[in-house]
Amino acid sequence: MNWPRVLLFLFFLSGLNTSVWAQDDENEQDGKKKRASILDDTTKQIYGPKSTRYYTERTIFLNRFESSTIDTVIRNFHQFTFINRLNHEYQDLGNIGTAMSPIYYQLPQTIGVSSGFNAYNVYWDLDTMRYFDTHSPYSNMQVILGGKGRSITRVVYTRNIKPNWNFGFNYVTLNIDKQIQRQGKGDRNVRSTYYDLFMTYHTKDSAYWIFANARRMRHTVLENGGVQVDDTFTFSDFFSQFAQPELTTAETRDIRIATHIYQQYRIWKTWQVYHQFDKQRQYNAFLESNPTNSYYDPRIKNGTTAGDRNWFRTTRNELGLKGNIGQVLLNGYWATRRYEMDYEHIAEGRLPVKTKGTEYYTGGTLAYQYKKGFTFLAEAQALLRSNYKIGVGLETPWLEGSLVRAQYKPTFVQQAYIGEFDGWLNSFRDIEVNQLKGFAKLPLKGLKASAGVTLTTLNNYVFFNLNEEATKQKVLPQQSNGNQIMQSPEFRLQWQFIRKKFTLDARALYTSVLENSNNAIQVPEWLLHGQLAYQNIFFDGNFDIQLGVEARWQSAYFGNGYDVPTQQFYTQQQFRNNDYLLLDTFFNWKMKRGRIFVRYHNILQALQGTGYFSTPFYPAQSNVLDFGFDWSFYD
Repeated sequence: MNWPRVLLFLFFLSGLNTSVWAQDDENEQDGKKKRASILDDTTKQIYGPKSTRYYTERTIFLNRFESSTIDTVIRNFHQFTFINRLNHEYQDLGNIGTAMSPIYYQLPQTIGVSSGFNAYNVYWDLDTMRYFDTHSPYSNMQVILGGKGRSITRVVYTRNIKPNWNFGFNYVTLNIDKQIQRQGKGDRNVRSTYYDLFMTYHTKDSAYWIFANARRMRHTVLENGGVQVDDTFTFSDFFSQFAQPELTTAETRDIRIATHIYQQYRIWKTWQVYHQFDKQRQYNAFLESNPTNSYYDPRIKNGTTAGDRNWFRTTRNELGLKGNIGQVLLNGYWATRRYEMDYEHIAEGRLPVKTKGTEYYTGGTLAYQYKKGFTFLAEAQALLRSNYKIGVGLETPWLEGSLVRAQYKPTFVQQAYIGEFDGWLNSFRDIEVNQLKGFAKLPLKGLKASAGVTLTTLNNYVFFNLNEEATKQKVLPQQSNGNQIMQSPEFRLQWQFIRKKFTLDARALYTSVLENSNNAIQVPEWLLHGQLAYQNIFFDGNFDIQLGVEARWQSAYFGNGYDVPTQQFYTQQQFRNNDYLLLDTFFNWKMKRGRIFVRYHNILQALQGTGYFSTPFYPAQSNVLDFGFDWSFYD
């Protein structure tokens, strides 16, 4: 069955019949229209943020049935870039929409096989899918008009067809101009379009629920390879208006399509059976019309142009049972996951790794919520005859912590790859990780503080590494023959003072690599972030403002470089990212249902003429004035 077409057909019917069913609902008796809500629809209707609520599939899975109101606050509305939203813990290539990678180690989402082409994952799965319950049609449009041709548009629309049936869509575009040798408005570095359709339905007694969504993203980047350097190059030349890019004809594409359906049915009191279906496809390509550029390694393939294309497909079915015993939720499941990896230049049957097959999983969840703010969660999953992941987490008003132990497979691109300039075949062992997090919290009136530490140990870690002495391929995957041990103490503070009109936010993260076999982990020693802001409300709550300054400082370190043809970040010991104080000033305000921000980014570069690097040879965003707004409609 073609599930994307089935879902699209259902969404079409939903929209086609909305007006008919809405009219029918108006003619129903008041007694039949009553349901749990925050407004009484039989009296005067007042639609707004409080009449539109959303929830996630996860809360329904945990039998918590919690919903939230739409976010209309102006606090930190100016933080629109992906680096901002990820707390400066990621690196990109100096521009919105370019390849991104976490600076600090992160556990993978799956313990089984994966493609390994993860440079654009953030643009695909950063936002959690929201499902809505509306009393009137709800729509929101956000437009970011960043300086120097960096624009982002986000649109969401949703409405209830009936009290228990909702549908909607999200639409996001990135149109980002080049920041190195931009020839004028519309000289794009990144073009990206994402959209999804979503629907949720439940019976009136909530015995049956279904969540469904279909998503698609087409992400295109014109690569520049960083700033071109020679023997006479100086630090300030990186930030000169005459700096030239290494590449002008290279392009990468990442196209993803996904279908998701989750259903649950109550069989007895608080016990339900459920089924989850996921089908995903990823197409990844590197294209180059000038493959003789000195930036690249010597060619493996012949031809006047270069092109590497790869396809990865998965289909997962999960069947499980879940229910509550008192306040404890128990869950157990069985899942199958079919996968297929296709390389353009490889005959898959001759590889040392299996590129097509079926994985079998089993696992479960134990969740306990004493009351709001006191939760315990334990989860386990096992890939039969190989990998596993076990984790526990605790959260209280005074303490939060987690412990995870996992063993997972190296990615396909780490195991096998043959392209225009690179090729390798490996039989890497599975990777092992242990991670412990613990934070003590001090929740006081007007003051919130927390201090804790994250401990991570790795064994058989696989990473990409640069070998400058190599005459052919310089960037290759490597499996560490030892261990990596990291500790990261962290302190957070939020202090409201002077009648809560001023807020000071601060965060300090220190990372020490206690053991680092093969120099596989490269992270900054210090990451400091702070914000001082003034906020107030005027005109009987109709005019909110927030203005302030924000600073981020990161110590110098050998940041991971980026290899364009393979789209992989790699460790290196030649280029040190400089320490730098990134300073912004901002002004956010809200009038009625609209929010607006103005931000001046990177003040110091405007004063001293030089900036900093997010990735070696890629200057980070220079000083620029950004502007953006959003507006919500509830009718």
